[in-house]
Amino acid sequence: MKLKERVLRRLNGQEVDMTPVGSTTTYGCVAFMKRCGVTRPEVDSDPQALALMAIAGHTVGGFDWIRAMGSDITAASELLGCKVHSPAPDAPYAIASHPCEHGDVDRLDCPDDLLSRGRMPAYREQFRILKAKFGKDLAIYGASEGPFTCAANLMDAAPLMKAAIEAPGKVEKVMAVTTETLIRMIRFAAGEGADYYCLAEPSSTPALLSPKYWDRFVGPYIRKIAESVPCPVVLHICGQTAPIIRSMCGTGVAGISIEEKMDMQSAVRIAHAMGVKVFGNVATAATLFSGTPEECRAEAMAALAAGTDFLCPGCGIDPNSPLDNVLQMRLSRDEKFGQPKFTPAERVAL
Repeated sequence: MKLKERVLRRLNGQEVDMTPVGSTTTYGCVAFMKRCGVTRPEVDSDPQALALMAIAGHTVGGFDWIRAMGSDITAASELLGCKVHSPAPDAPYAIASHPCEHGDVDRLDCPDDLLSRGRMPAYREQFRILKAKFGKDLAIYGASEGPFTCAANLMDAAPLMKAAIEAPGKVEKVMAVTTETLIRMIRFAAGEGADYYCLAEPSSTPALLSPKYWDRFVGPYIRKIAESVPCPVVLHICGQTAPIIRSMCGTGVAGISIEEKMDMQSAVRIAHAMGVKVFGNVATAATLFSGTPEECRAEAMAALAAGTDFLCPGCGIDPNSPLDNVLQMRLSRDEKFGQPKFTPAERVAL
């Protein structure tokens, strides 16, 4: 079975020959950069460097599908006025300013020239390169922060959480704008060749936001996005998501991405009953970054045994994760399904 067919059939709930392996979160690994011959800031903003890093996920990391639109979750926030910066070559773009942190949201709006702002022109060219080179063979996904995390970037997390209690109308105003922005970004990505889109919502984890407020300020907006775009949506949320997993699956998304804190067997049971697929959940910090290859293999095998639909990291891969650790996901999948051993490319070229 061809790789693209495997990924898209699994996402659509059809039978496949083996579990797809890859990442639906960020994978801006320094080990990938070295084999691409690129570094920051090029990997965040130059179309060719962006394309090389996407391809490295496949040829170096062994992933069955690839990510477009960079290695961070700040692009939508930047379009709406947040300043971003990368403090070091091994650190992805982070938010440097919160334009609405003092509660001034009345003038916030989704700009008409959205798709010509920020990194969107670079993403358009990256999609062109990837589609021309791999569009027939590999699934390509777009990705960014979700609407609530975008709102947290605009207002800063603490003021947003406080406003959810004391000034809910203000939060709803911001969420309306971030939701419209994400709808336009996803339509853009789908039009440029994305087969699905992943929304990362780390700011909406139950450790920060109660299920009651999640159902009011996150779920309805994710559903609106999923119902308004022409490609499947996958929702990633960090941490222990057991309190909201049914709500996550009830938003109309095609898949959910979970960390190791969420039990995979429980997630699969709940998600499959609601027609949703599960991505995950090898630990990124404790295992892929700081563990041994043997520990990475054990977690990958455990996720496969628990029934994950897509064997993936539980969150974005730390840039300094050893390549030998990252490769254990591919090697474990291939071992389980009797495939030849994968050998990573020494160099990545367009």
